[in-house]
Amino acid sequence: MNDERYWNINQLNKWFAISSIIFMVSIIWMFIDDNDDDFKVYQRKFRQLEIENEEKKLIAELEAVKDERVGYEEKLTGAQTSFEAKQSQLLDAERLLVESQAKFYKANMNFLNQKSILDAEKFNYETAMLHLHEGDDPAEIEQTYQVVIDKVYTLRLIKEEKEAVMLAIEDQIKEIKFETKIAEDELNSVLKAANLVDRKLKLIDRRKMSLANKIGDIVRDLPILDFMAPYFKVEQVVLPNIKYNVNFASVPEVDRCKSCHLGIDNPDYKNAEQPFTTHPNLDLYLTSSSKHTYEDFGCTSCHAGRGRGTDFTSVTHTPSSPEQRAEWEEKYGWHEMHHWLKPMLPVNYTEASCFKCHQDEANITHADKLTMGLTLIEKNGCNGCHTIKPLESRRKAGPDLARINEKVDRKWVAKWIKDPKSFRHNTRMPSFFGQSNNSEPDDIKRNDTEIYTIAEYLFQDGEKMSRKNDRKYLGNAEKGQEIFDVVGCRGCHIIEPDPNNLPEDHNLTNLLKEHGPNLINLGSKTSAQWVYDWLKDPNEYWHDTRMPNLRLSDEEAKNLTAYLMSFTNPEFEEAESIQMSDEALDKIALGWLRKMYPEMEAKSRLGKMDLDNKIDYVADKSIRYYGCFGCHNIPGYEKDKPIGTELTFEGSKPINKLDFGYIHDLEKTNYAWFTQKLENPRIFDKGKASPPEDKLRMPNFNFSPEEIEALVTTILSFSEDEVGENLLASNYVRDDMVYEGRKLIKEYNCQGCHIIDGFGGQIAENYSSPEYAPPNLNTEGAKVQPDWLFNFFLEPSIIRPNLQVRMPTFKLTDEEWNAIIRSFQYYDNQPLAFESDFHVNTSTTKYRAGKKLEELGACNNCHFYGKEFPKQGAQTWAPNLALTKERLQPKWVIDWMEDPQSIMPGTKMPAPFLPDKELLNTPGAVSDWGEHVVKVGGDRETMLEGLRDYIYSIKGKTDITNEIQQYFEKNGYEFEFDEEDEDEDW
Repeated sequence: MNDERYWNINQLNKWFAISSIIFMVSIIWMFIDDNDDDFKVYQRKFRQLEIENEEKKLIAELEAVKDERVGYEEKLTGAQTSFEAKQSQLLDAERLLVESQAKFYKANMNFLNQKSILDAEKFNYETAMLHLHEGDDPAEIEQTYQVVIDKVYTLRLIKEEKEAVMLAIEDQIKEIKFETKIAEDELNSVLKAANLVDRKLKLIDRRKMSLANKIGDIVRDLPILDFMAPYFKVEQVVLPNIKYNVNFASVPEVDRCKSCHLGIDNPDYKNAEQPFTTHPNLDLYLTSSSKHTYEDFGCTSCHAGRGRGTDFTSVTHTPSSPEQRAEWEEKYGWHEMHHWLKPMLPVNYTEASCFKCHQDEANITHADKLTMGLTLIEKNGCNGCHTIKPLESRRKAGPDLARINEKVDRKWVAKWIKDPKSFRHNTRMPSFFGQSNNSEPDDIKRNDTEIYTIAEYLFQDGEKMSRKNDRKYLGNAEKGQEIFDVVGCRGCHIIEPDPNNLPEDHNLTNLLKEHGPNLINLGSKTSAQWVYDWLKDPNEYWHDTRMPNLRLSDEEAKNLTAYLMSFTNPEFEEAESIQMSDEALDKIALGWLRKMYPEMEAKSRLGKMDLDNKIDYVADKSIRYYGCFGCHNIPGYEKDKPIGTELTFEGSKPINKLDFGYIHDLEKTNYAWFTQKLENPRIFDKGKASPPEDKLRMPNFNFSPEEIEALVTTILSFSEDEVGENLLASNYVRDDMVYEGRKLIKEYNCQGCHIIDGFGGQIAENYSSPEYAPPNLNTEGAKVQPDWLFNFFLEPSIIRPNLQVRMPTFKLTDEEWNAIIRSFQYYDNQPLAFESDFHVNTSTTKYRAGKKLEELGACNNCHFYGKEFPKQGAQTWAPNLALTKERLQPKWVIDWMEDPQSIMPGTKMPAPFLPDKELLNTPGAVSDWGEHVVKVGGDRETMLEGLRDYIYSIKGKTDITNEIQQYFEKNGYEFEFDEEDEDEDW
């Protein structure tokens, strides 16, 4: 009977065989391909590199101990020769040791067995004696128990005898080997480092492995078997505190970068080629002793990219230049992964990642580019137009315009708005007009009309600035220049008419100099009376100004006014005034009305407006359109919202949401778009037929390339990246006042005058010697008493008598001053806000020794003692020691006298000479040093404490400001420091 089928079994078998072969080939191909991953290629290369490196280290280690090793090797050879001569003796001893060990083992087992019997008999004996029955003989029971005890004692003696014989033989063997063992240990101590290297080589270099290890090393990396303990494998770390979003779920980052970058945490590979080279600054990154360990931060938390990738393209490496892109495409077959939202940051933008953990810090250490970008955003008022939640605007970047009519006239304002740089070449005021999308003739008419109406709005109350009384407020310009150069103005301002003389480098240090405007051309801007009044009391004109009060006398203010007013800009003065076009006015007004109303209603509303209404309407629309209130306080616009795009997560914005317009030759990356936007904010209007009201309006700040790179880095830092709470830098600073204090220090440019945290103090370059510049505030938190510092901030007085530069008066609140003081204390590990008063016992030997040391050191050569002037000239004068007990911390005074240079490098204060014990034991020591110093016996700490105690007991007036001012009013500051005046011994 034939079996009916719907298929041909022979044909089915043939296709089954073919598919099986294909399936087997596919599996083999899969294993081959899997075993040939890019990271394994790099790991094989690195293994060879590691072998070469370890061989070099071995040679270096052996070379380092070459001479020392020879002697120990000779000693070992002699010991081995002696050992070989005793070989037969050693063999006999080892044979006897085996026999003695066997005898000891038997004797010990007999003893232990009998001891267990004794334990049982002891229980029987105790039970019998406790429960005696009639007829029981206690003596017989006790005798039986004693027999067992005697037997145990006998066996114990036998065991101890056998043990003594065994130990004696062991000592004999050790003595035979001792000389050789000592020689080996001595040699190994010399070769310790070399042996470690040699052991590592035996683990990685097959040439040094045993045959069994060679086979095992090969087998463990074979396909299929390599799941057990392979040498070549994915090096992976899971970062639970670093998150990224996957379909709205927050997922821990997985980092596999070390699968290829095998040497990044090993300093031995700093000169190796990529991808094996050592990461820079291992003290800060990757190592277990650094603040950013590999186990906590990995690589992608800083560099971004696709951490799960294991080949050059899938990890989304990003080239830093078109040349590098071309090289990668040819060398690695690199291409963009268009749908990965977080490609690796180019090297020059890596600092962007610091912000996610350090966004509360004013100055981010080791991230100067990011810090500069954040600083530029605040200085240029970017966060006035753009909402940036982690960097909200603390104050408006530009001046208050509520009383602008008292400062300048209407014509000046209009010309300034049109072209700020024609008046001040390096102004921070951006250019809204004359840009690539509003430079046509019709645009210029429109621009002039908008400018005219804005100026009219600002001068609704008329012009109040007058130059009639200027002569009354002008003094000596030459003396004014001297005041400007020395009193502290250069901490925030420059006066540089020639743009070619500006520093070529755009960095944080130079930003300190430009904290305030370049004070050129004031004679073409305002009146002498306004400048004079401003210098005398800046807060009277603008309550929120950061400009402090330098407490200038009337004469000083007039002299400084004369100097500032001597700078003029004739070209700007002679430029044509901005005129309004009636036609353009109607066109602008109608354009804005059409945005709100139907055509007929828009025209009707326009027809009902008179000229003043039109000017007011266009002014209002122009101010809102350009967002003038983002940087300036303008009455009527105090509550208006920022006009720009929110930048809170701009660094994470997908590329397809950035409008590249018709600029086709621009690289399609976010950082390229940001760069182009900052270079020419209106360029993406190119080729578009947009109505004026819809055109791009971001002004041109004329940033330098360095500034643009810093700003792009900062914009990239505004991202959606999430990090765990325990990785945030602010998590380790529990006091919010600490960060607030540092922000205030930055906001008021304290580092323009002072060195704080190792940065700042650029004003010192204007003085003949650093000692005449504002003081270095290193250790300020540990140095001064907080209550004194608070009062000093409120009412500054003279501390360093021969300084012309003066501490200004800032209008800060008590809370703000406390934040600054707390910040100083925190960074100097000073946890206590207040401490009990320091009391001095003047009857102690320590105090009297300090008094004698002060006498010998002649502190009054340089220091004031209340109103008592120093014995030397004004160029050597130092602070008033009568103020010490109120001003300085007792412990800091000791640290200062111990080593002044470590606290304030470059100080002229010498460390006091303190005699040691040997010097005080010489003949005549009592007559030279006094009995109390001799009694101290050369104890350095006690002498410093005694000197401190005496200084704290000095009496006298603490505030000698008037006395100092009277002296210099009479004698002037015409002195130079003479090196010969310095007493090197004290």
